[in-house]
Amino acid sequence: MNRLFVRTLLTILGALVILVGVLAGLTVVGLRRSLGEWDRARGGQMEALALQILHQRPAAVDVPGGVPLFVYDATGKLVFSNRGEGARRRSADQPTPIRTDGRLEGYYLAGEMRFVSDAANRRFIESLRRSLWVGLGLSLAIAAAFGLLFSRSLSAPAVRLAGALDSIARGDLSSRVAEGGAREIALIGASANRLRRQLQRERDLRRQWVQDIAHDLRTPVAALRAQFEGMRDGVLETTSERLDMVLREIGRVQEMVADLEELMRLESPEMRLSLRDVPAQALVEEARERFEHALAGKKIRFQARVEQESFRADPVLIQRALSNFLANAVRHCPEGGGVTVAVQAVMGAVSLSVANSGEPIPAGDLERVFDRLFRGEPARSSPGSGLGLTIARRIAELHGGEVRIANREDGVLVELRLPQAGAVLRSASDRR
Repeated sequence: MNRLFVRTLLTILGALVILVGVLAGLTVVGLRRSLGEWDRARGGQMEALALQILHQRPAAVDVPGGVPLFVYDATGKLVFSNRGEGARRRSADQPTPIRTDGRLEGYYLAGEMRFVSDAANRRFIESLRRSLWVGLGLSLAIAAAFGLLFSRSLSAPAVRLAGALDSIARGDLSSRVAEGGAREIALIGASANRLRRQLQRERDLRRQWVQDIAHDLRTPVAALRAQFEGMRDGVLETTSERLDMVLREIGRVQEMVADLEELMRLESPEMRLSLRDVPAQALVEEARERFEHALAGKKIRFQARVEQESFRADPVLIQRALSNFLANAVRHCPEGGGVTVAVQAVMGAVSLSVANSGEPIPAGDLERVFDRLFRGEPARSSPGSGLGLTIARRIAELHGGEVRIANREDGVLVELRLPQAGAVLRSASDRR
C-alpha cells in the first residue's frame, strides 16, 4: 500500500467508482421520477376520459383496451365499463369522485396504470437496466486499464529517481540522474543532478585539500627533521641562524594549523556573529599599524580612503578579513609599489577593498583563489597557508555579503561587500 504505483492506481479506481456510483444513483432517481410522472399523467388521462364519457356517448370515446375502466354518474349508476359489472364487483377499490368547479359530476374506477404494467414497457426497462450494467462494467474495465498505464507512467520515473538517489547515497557520483516524468519529479531529478555535481566537486576539492595539506606539512616537517638530524649527528653546526630558520618553519606549520582550525570554526553551524557598529577609520588604522613593519621593509606606499564613518559587522572577523587582504597585497606588491585600502558605501552596502600594484593574477587562477590552500604555484614555496581568502569569503558569507577579486591595469583589487540596514546582496550567479 505504500508504493506510489499501488496508491495511484487505487486512487484512480476509487475516484472512478465514486463517479460511477453517483452517475448510477442519478440515473435511477431520474428514471423513477420519470416513471412516477408517467403514472400520474396516465391517471389524469383516465379521469379526463371518464369525464368525457359522462358528457358524451360512451361509444364515441377511445378507451385504452389494456386498462379496466368503470364510470358512474352522480347517483352511482354505472354508465360505462370495458370489463363488465362482474369485474367491478370483484374489485375492492372504491370509485374516485369527478368534480368540476366543485360540482360532483360522477365517479370512475380504473385498473392499475403503472408504466411497468405494460409488457413492452417492462422489456424497455429490462433493456435499459442491462445496458446500464454493461456500461458500468466496460467503464470500470477501461478505467482500470487506463489507471494501470497511468500509474506505471507516474511511478516508473519515481522508481528510477529513487534508484539514482540511492546510488548517490552509496557514493556513486558518476551516473547522471534522469530528469523525465512529471514536472515535479523532473524538478527533483534536476535538483539531484545539481547535488551530485556539488558533491563531486566537494569530493574533488576535499581530495585536493588533503593532498595540499599533506604537501604543505610534509615540506616543513621534512626540513625540520633534516636540520635536527644534522645537528644531532654533528654534520650541521648549531648556530643562531639555523635555529631561526627552524623556528620559521615551525611558525609556518603553526600558522597553517591555526588557519585550518579557524576555518573549521567559521564553517561550523554553531558559529554566531557578534554584531556592533565598527568605526571605519579606526579599523583601517589598526590594520595599517599591524603591517607597518612589512610595508616599511618593501618601501610600499600605503593610502587610506575612508568615506564611511561606521558600519554594522563583527569587528573581530572583519579585522581578520581585512588583515588577510593586506597580507596578500603586501606579499605580492613589488618593492616601492603601493597599497590602497578603501571603505565606502556602494548600493546599500559597505565596501572594504584593498588594491595593490604589481603583476595581475592569471585568468585561469581568478576563479580558484578562494579555494582552500590554493596559492597559484606548483612549488607552494611562498609564505602563508593558502587559506586567507577562503577565510575572508566565509566571513563575508556569515555577514550575508560576498567577496570579489579582479585584475586592474596596475595590479589587483579584492573587495568585501557587506549589506547594511536590511539590504541583501545578490551574487553574480543570482543576477544572471
